[in-house]
Amino acid sequence: MNIQESLTAVLTQPSTDTLWQLRADLLQAGLPAESSAWRILDKFYAFINELSASMSAHEFSKLATMLDIGAVGGVAIQNLLESDLEPAELWRRIVAGGLSESLMVLASRQYVKGARAGMTGVCQATAWVLYGEFWQLSTQMQPELEPATRRQLIDNLLAVIHDDSVPEEVKIGLNGRLFQILLVQHLSLSTGQIIS
Repeated sequence: MNIQESLTAVLTQPSTDTLWQLRADLLQAGLPAESSAWRILDKFYAFINELSASMSAHEFSKLATMLDIGAVGGVAIQNLLESDLEPAELWRRIVAGGLSESLMVLASRQYVKGARAGMTGVCQATAWVLYGEFWQLSTQMQPELEPATRRQLIDNLLAVIHDDSVPEEVKIGLNGRLFQILLVQHLSLSTGQIIS
């Protein structure tokens, strides 16, 4: 498998297996050890692994469908492969397109009810990690933002996770989607020459 195929698999069928394959492909391609993409890949793997270990195979496969970003995955990869696209522009495209598409996917998949209420802790711990990652990436991609504005944007991004009226499967889906967005962005910052 090549990096394009394994990245597509992570964006359309995230699992420990697809993340493992992407990791192996990135190692083989020589992604530098200091790339921030490794940190995101490790945290995404830990999130998916914890979910799959806590749920039955049937529940997890139903939940995994919520992490399928389908067409957005194709657009993200296409943007990632465009060598003339500035990282800041890719950041804006990924966040805008990925989040709007994720809300549509999550809304259309309300039939997924397999997530356990016990996943609250997983969601909260993951949101904690994501908050720091989005703060760091936003600081890098949009250094002109005032800290109060940056905080408000990230608070708004993760507000669903803290809303008790939102079903756990939606929170899990959003956390997974945010990891996918971070992974694509971090890879775009360090792998243009590797993926093309």
